Amino acid sequence: MRPARLAALAALAVLSASLLGGCADSRGDAHRRYFAEQVARRLEGRDSAVVEAARLTDFDWRQLCFERAQQLELKFADAGRSMRFDPETYFVAEPYVEGSPDGRCIGRDGRLLLKRKYPGVKDTVEFQLAPAP
Repeated sequence: MRPARLAALAALAVLSASLLGGCADSRGDAHRRYFAEQVARRLEGRDSAVVEAARLTDFDWRQLCFERAQQLELKFADAGRSMRFDPETYFVAEPYVEGSPDGRCIGRDGRLLLKRKYPGVKDTVEFQLAPAP
């Protein structure tokens, strides 16, 4: 195959991948925005709220796993999705702290306690496992 034709095919492959990648990212961004809107809605006018985990998403999943590193990462099993958030936005405490979901997974009916890090201020939200009712 001629070098010019190979270059054209390579350029087409890169363009296709970037366009398809953009579609996946925009869908992921929409799910992430929905998640953030639901957290804000539950905390509207409050410093804390308990919510069933499934109510924070607009897609199906079976299990939600929390990983805390440089950022909070939420992994949704059976949905092939994950979301990452800066610690200034959402965080979980170290795994040895009581109620921390770090390193744990919950089902759709699992209950989360959403808490403002600084009561009365609309910024950082901490996720905790809600105590049994």
